[in-house]
Amino acid sequence: MPSEISEVRADRYFEALRSCPVVTVDELVQGRPFVVLSPHPDDETLGAGGLIAESCAAGGEVDIIVVTDGSGSHPRSQQYPREKLVALRYAEVHAAGRALGLHEDRVTFLGLRDTMAPMSGPDFDEAVQTTLDVVRRSGAGALFVTWEGDPHCDHQASAALAKAVRRSSPGLKLWAYPVWGWHLVADTEMQQPPPTAVRIDISSHRDRKRAAIDAHASQMTGLIGDDPDGFRFNDTSLAPFLGQFEYFIEVPS
Repeated sequence: MPSEISEVRADRYFEALRSCPVVTVDELVQGRPFVVLSPHPDDETLGAGGLIAESCAAGGEVDIIVVTDGSGSHPRSQQYPREKLVALRYAEVHAAGRALGLHEDRVTFLGLRDTMAPMSGPDFDEAVQTTLDVVRRSGAGALFVTWEGDPHCDHQASAALAKAVRRSSPGLKLWAYPVWGWHLVADTEMQQPPPTAVRIDISSHRDRKRAAIDAHASQMTGLIGDDPDGFRFNDTSLAPFLGQFEYFIEVPS
């Protein structure tokens, strides 16, 4: 049955999330392959890097699907025009994957335009089909995607994409990982069901996750220095992803 949606403050929602039960990775994925759906090149590492590293270390099968091309991070750069920036960000996904133990052939790029991921229409339907093909080919029992409450249009579109995939794949478990939700203002009022969630202890893989995060150099450093509007993480925005735990919210049917 769907969970009852109610109004809740962001700080109380995330307080509940931080105290959710701890489970093992094997309990989370039930020993089966899984797919991580990432709105941008880096979200997979930030929200689920420890999960990916643990699964790869244990010989598990993991696929990553990157929804958008990442071209919106530095829109005014002359040093990195769009095609060059996209190539860089895709290369960073592969480098991060290697740091986590993931083979390059387990990464799929949907190539949708950054900040323009659709919620419906032909491009949306094609993205659903491609994702569904990966889920079926891999025998995945679970799909992980960014939380629909994240205040970013591509994250919300990716959440809608994941729900559409689940509708066509009976028995597929759907989990959400917050990224920008961690930075919501405390008194933000949200319409969300109480989180039914778990967390995993990634202590033994934090160094590998940090190396994977650092592989996304265009987002973490001053590599691209000629765009005053370019995006870059700082200590505050990166902090939620460097801790002992990763958090996964069960997405109700």
